[in-house]
Amino acid sequence: MALLGSIRGKLLALVLAAVAPFLALIGAGLWSEWQNTRAAAEQRALNDARVLAAQVDDHIGNLEHLLAGLSRAVSTDPADTLANDALLREVKAQLPDFITGISLFSPAGDNIGSSWEARGRTNISDRPDFQQALTGQRLTIGDVHVGRTTRQWVVNIGRRVDDREGRIRAVLVAGTRLEHFQDALRVGGLPPGSIVRIVNEHGVVVAQSLNGPSWIGRVVADFDHTAGRLGVKEASGIESWPDRVERITGSSSAHRAPWLVSVGLRKDSMLATVASQLRWSACFSAIALACAFLIAWMLSGRLVRPLRQLGRDASVLAQGELRHRTAVSTRDEVGHLADAFNRMAVSLERRQDELQQARDTLSAIIDASPVAITCCDLERRVVLWNRSAEQIYGYTAEEAIGRRAKVVPPDEAAEASDLFRRALSGETIRDAQVPRMRKDGTLVQVRIAAAPMRNRDGSVRGVALAVEDVTDRMRAEQQLKRLAHYDPLTGLPNRLSLQKELGRLLTGNGSERSTAIAVFDLDDFKDVNDTLGHSIGDQLLIEIGQRLSVVSKGYAKAGQVFRLGGDEFVLVVPDCADPCRINEVVGAMLDQLAQPFVIGDHTLHLGGSAGIAIAPNDGLNIDDLIANADLALYQAKSDGGRICRHFQPVLRAQAQARRALDAELRRAFAENELDIFFQPQVRLADESVVGAEALLRWRHPERGLLAPGAFIETLAESAIAPEVGRWIIRTACATTSAWRARGLAMDRMAVNLFPSQLQDGALLDVIQDALREAGLPADVLELEITENIALDRKNAAEPLRALCAKGVKLALDDFGTGYASLSYLRRLPLSRIKIDRSFVRRITDNAEDAAIVRSLIAMAHNLNLVVIAEGVETEAQASFLIERGCEEAQGFLYAMPLPANEFESFLQARAPASATRLDHMKKRRL
Repeated sequence: MALLGSIRGKLLALVLAAVAPFLALIGAGLWSEWQNTRAAAEQRALNDARVLAAQVDDHIGNLEHLLAGLSRAVSTDPADTLANDALLREVKAQLPDFITGISLFSPAGDNIGSSWEARGRTNISDRPDFQQALTGQRLTIGDVHVGRTTRQWVVNIGRRVDDREGRIRAVLVAGTRLEHFQDALRVGGLPPGSIVRIVNEHGVVVAQSLNGPSWIGRVVADFDHTAGRLGVKEASGIESWPDRVERITGSSSAHRAPWLVSVGLRKDSMLATVASQLRWSACFSAIALACAFLIAWMLSGRLVRPLRQLGRDASVLAQGELRHRTAVSTRDEVGHLADAFNRMAVSLERRQDELQQARDTLSAIIDASPVAITCCDLERRVVLWNRSAEQIYGYTAEEAIGRRAKVVPPDEAAEASDLFRRALSGETIRDAQVPRMRKDGTLVQVRIAAAPMRNRDGSVRGVALAVEDVTDRMRAEQQLKRLAHYDPLTGLPNRLSLQKELGRLLTGNGSERSTAIAVFDLDDFKDVNDTLGHSIGDQLLIEIGQRLSVVSKGYAKAGQVFRLGGDEFVLVVPDCADPCRINEVVGAMLDQLAQPFVIGDHTLHLGGSAGIAIAPNDGLNIDDLIANADLALYQAKSDGGRICRHFQPVLRAQAQARRALDAELRRAFAENELDIFFQPQVRLADESVVGAEALLRWRHPERGLLAPGAFIETLAESAIAPEVGRWIIRTACATTSAWRARGLAMDRMAVNLFPSQLQDGALLDVIQDALREAGLPADVLELEITENIALDRKNAAEPLRALCAKGVKLALDDFGTGYASLSYLRRLPLSRIKIDRSFVRRITDNAEDAAIVRSLIAMAHNLNLVVIAEGVETEAQASFLIERGCEEAQGFLYAMPLPANEFESFLQARAPASATRLDHMKKRRL
């Protein structure tokens, strides 16, 4: 009986030894799937946190640039507090609502300027962020607090204002509503239940995507998932959040602020699929193991029963032989023995059938596994190859078993041999990611778990491997990485990649490597989007990116092209300090941009401009280098476009001067320092006043009365240009109406338009309101535009036609100095052209200028346009113009530009003198 029990036990142990390795391999494969899915989820959370941290850096960087620009315009003299107040209020009016206010503080912490309308002068010398600014930190981030006036959560962002020697002169502080950062956390594509949070270095919540308003300002530093990450640049893992929900969390620190951005993805949501697979696989494995044991038990029972019966029969035979040796014949003994052996044979046959069924069951389990399971002997010949292996490698079981399958790429043979040797030496390899080769020659990326197969004596007889195809997962991870670092439209590296590349090149203080960059901007690209649609514009951007990349690759070590955004591209050339070399590459790129683009049925002619800056001379850090290249680009466009310009220090000084002048103009307009002078326009035939031109002047408190040449270009590009233009129109109309009410002759008032006014959709309403308030007929007002404005047909033609339809007159100013042609004159509803003073000045002593003026007058008369000449200063010039048929003139010969009260006196004195003047002229001409 003990022998029979031992047989059953050994049979069950044999079944367990055969099934257990395969179940272990299945479990290892599924565990690897779990770990991989978790790792992918952690990487996704970390990537999302990086993107959001970059957005936070962009927001803070924009505020830093704003404060940097203001630092050059504000005064650090405590006596100029009122002037600073006015400037900061004006600037605040132009900024988004999320900026609650801007303040300026002296090194002692006293307030010397603020955008608040009503406030008390405060001292902030005890605030930590102010102390950081005093100790040398250029950009400071304050604590989260509730604003005294807005009663909303805000954070103060400050910037030092230094003198040329680097000593602190003041600190500019901008208050920012945390709703601004709250809006930045609305990230699309996150799974339900995900949470995005920003905390500062003290663990105080700055913004949170879920129930954000209730969390802002709360201290979460004591929570394990926050305390362990403060001060860490990047981290990921599974953590329990305050709502007691486990989330896969990725955290990344912002560079410009000591803030930590965390993205938490619900663990149960991210791992739901693989958890379901684990549950079903565990259930399947348990059922398979139970079935194997049941079959083995039944099989062992059928084997043991005949043996027991045989033993009983043998005992009976032995006893019978002793009792009836002489009575029982040999024939009967042989018969009994034959029957017993027959029964044993039947039982053994049944056992073989049941063992075959057990093998078939195990084979079905292995083939049903979602993980490829293969086994090799000591010579690496395949002894087991399931269906998942066939799907991954392309070899059938008949092709693989008994042979050494060619699944290893040639360049990976050594690593594969090392992996096999490690498994043969007894090491269990749980997660090895390697490339493998399919039957058709293509490569797949797989994760391998390998374990040695052992004999009963413990010796290794082969290697069992569980293999998972992770090609699609790696492709998805690479795609996610590509989306974060590459422009989805053009395929070029994006702004984030540009910053990383420049950060890598500008190591240390930027002096170790010379790096050249060129910023490209397209000419007339906006017109393509506006007229042909954004689809054509997108195709055009793709073609432009390809052309620039081809040129870059055509030059040895020419560098990489990036898309900065919109229609701006950047070329980065490392190890380049030679201006001639970068000029050659950029010139070739501009030549390519000047070639026609064929997009569908459209042939487009564009062009581009470029600005070049070379580190370290033109910038020691990323922001300075790009900003200086932008200044050079601005200069290239100002010089006519389709050229490149190098950064020069004078460009920075000019930009700073423009910003300072712009800030001063804003202050001047707010404090009513701008004034309007009037210059008469006379009819040459009798020198009677037929109209006047409104001319802008600036009564500067220090520099005196300034003519437009000192400020008009900066004003035209300023954001306040439309508002100043509206004020000029209203003032000119109201003054003209007052003169007409007093009986003074004023049939026409000419007003110059800024280019930006034609882009203001309210221009028609502004002019109609001004005429209605003044009670003037529409034909009294004449708008003067320059040729450059006329060239912008799309923006200029429609509003100008609408105004002329209402009765307003239109004149072309400075005719002959720009690029306008006869076709432009015919497209616009003009009533008058003005010949520029540069031609009139020399018409009596320069035959060339005289010929030009004669041609201009003839051209205007052929188009039924009235001609008025500017800058008439002598009688000889007036006589020349009369003889050529010019109808009107204005200039110092008749009067200089005069203030309103003096011009009114001029009109009153002019009326009785006109008749005498006319008689004198007739007698002189006779």
